[in-house]
Amino acid sequence: MEDILKKSLELLFLAIGVSIIFAPIMISLLYRFNQVSGIKKTKIGDEDNSLFMKIMKTTTTNGTPNMGGLIILIVVPLVMLFTIGITEVVKVFLIGFILFGLWGLIDVVIFTNGFKNNSRMRAFQETFGWRLGKLLFSILLNIGVMLLLQKTGYLKEITPWSGFLINFTPAIAAISGVVGQFAIYSAELTDGADGLMIGIFMIINVFMIILLLVKQQYEFIPILTIILGVQIVDLYFNIPPARFWNGGPGAMPLGFTMFYVGLITNNIIPYFIMSSITWVIMASSLIQIVSLRFFKKRVFKIAPIHHHFQAGGWPQYKVVMRFWLFSLVASIIGLYIGIIL
Repeated sequence: MEDILKKSLELLFLAIGVSIIFAPIMISLLYRFNQVSGIKKTKIGDEDNSLFMKIMKTTTTNGTPNMGGLIILIVVPLVMLFTIGITEVVKVFLIGFILFGLWGLIDVVIFTNGFKNNSRMRAFQETFGWRLGKLLFSILLNIGVMLLLQKTGYLKEITPWSGFLINFTPAIAAISGVVGQFAIYSAELTDGADGLMIGIFMIINVFMIILLLVKQQYEFIPILTIILGVQIVDLYFNIPPARFWNGGPGAMPLGFTMFYVGLITNNIIPYFIMSSITWVIMASSLIQIVSLRFFKKRVFKIAPIHHHFQAGGWPQYKVVMRFWLFSLVASIIGLYIGIIL
């Protein structure tokens, strides 16, 4: 344990150092190439996004770089490639990590920034059909990644708890792809307030590292500490007022990572408990979309649920810190459950 901890801490320091150098360069380039937020009024049927614009304080936050997650997408694989052995299962992880980071990048560059001055396209991107289409495409991508994992033969069975085995067949791999995509989607939706997503995933990451150390499952600890090092610098620049927003290039790889590690190490139940707040956030968004689509009624003032609290008068910092606190408690419970299972 001492050797893996020493190596992991060295990788943590290295990732922090590389990120400190990379972040200011990235921010400068995002400004230069105009990859910044530009939230404008959008009308869908009889409703518009004026409440969302008020919550997001667009008069002061428009112009914030919204592809800051590039620090995660670029630095993590870069440090990994030069410092750790790339086994078959780690190779599949890297494929998924980069694939979903690139998909998040395309989403921001083309569909968000590319059409920010096109009111019709912005309105179309808020529709049920568009969101469903993106989700189905992403599910297919993740099913492909899970089938690659199944093909390696590394994960032969999933053991949620002692005495209960599920053979990791192609069918189960496909189901894992569907569930895993919702994990990614939940992470993306959590990225809706300064410091919210990155703080939550730092807490989950730390407690997953502790759990793997306790259970002597060492293979992914160096990877998680590299990610933690990047997250530390990311959070520094994401503290309100944020110097950048992460967007899909950062949120989607992080969502993929925690699900993948929970699955591959047979810690899937602790993962679900630790990340429970992100699933609540996703559920609130899905409930709102379905309710508006089929019943023409709002369940929340605005979704996801963190925006609902903001609309109710909570300042952003209160929402963020209380959600961090919820994640901390959930992660402690997840750690305990992981130890006793």
